[in-house]
Amino acid sequence: MTNLKVPYVFLIPSLVIIFLAGVGPVLQSFLLSLSEFSLLNPSQAPVGFQNYIALLSDSIFWRSIQITFLLVFGSVFLEFVVGIFLALLITSSGPRARSIFSSIFVIPIAIAPIVVGILWSPNSVFDDLNTLLYYGLSLGAYIDTTRPVIYYSLIMISDAYIWAPLLMLVTVAIIRSIPREQYEAAEVMGASSWTKFNKITFPAIISSPAIIVTLLLRMADAFRMFEIPYAWNFWLGQDSELGASVDTVSVLMWKMFSSTMYDFPIAQITTIAIVLLIMTLSICALVLRRSSSLLD
Repeated sequence: MTNLKVPYVFLIPSLVIIFLAGVGPVLQSFLLSLSEFSLLNPSQAPVGFQNYIALLSDSIFWRSIQITFLLVFGSVFLEFVVGIFLALLITSSGPRARSIFSSIFVIPIAIAPIVVGILWSPNSVFDDLNTLLYYGLSLGAYIDTTRPVIYYSLIMISDAYIWAPLLMLVTVAIIRSIPREQYEAAEVMGASSWTKFNKITFPAIISSPAIIVTLLLRMADAFRMFEIPYAWNFWLGQDSELGASVDTVSVLMWKMFSSTMYDFPIAQITTIAIVLLIMTLSICALVLRRSSSLLD
């Protein structure tokens, strides 16, 4: 064995662990999706791609896909906008205010998503707020959290509350990397703050590979969104309803697996999981392709 091949030998234990912990379960799940395996029928009789074909005509699955895409793109877009706003607030503040803002704004990252789902729930906030609006201020108006436009917006806000600080940190780094000479030249020409943001800051942010990779990673992570929509299932009284209006793909799989009201073969659930995995890996492929430009 040549000396050049010796380092690769030490990689074998790590590769074996990765295969057993990661690739192995995925392959097992894929094999289950090609069978009719269930708790009542553990024979794993092969059915080919029949489960995948049946999934194409499943209206409940497609509804969960639509809900997932809506929440993913809405949440990530909101996180991007809020992240830029917070980054501008930090970079335009003095040293003491910058330190205080930075410490406060990163706190939500440490909060569990299920806790955020409870904090933004109707029982936690909006009952008191509606009481104030309807009775306290005598406006006769209230926030109807049972309307789709309201609870979808609140789910997106809840998710953005957690992850906007991540976009903020990346954006702060991008803004600080912009040469100061560009701003000085703009000031000499009498450019307003909006003009400097529109012509210098914002183009630098959206053209940065770092922000693009971060957004793609957030999208890949958001596709598994579970905790906050799961909490809203209870607030809306839809926790026992399959294909509810807040059922993301992850929530749908959990309901199919845990509910005693439905008898779904495990193979159908793993089929959905494999489809979700393919969607996530597709985004990860875009991340790897885009991140290569960071190394150039």
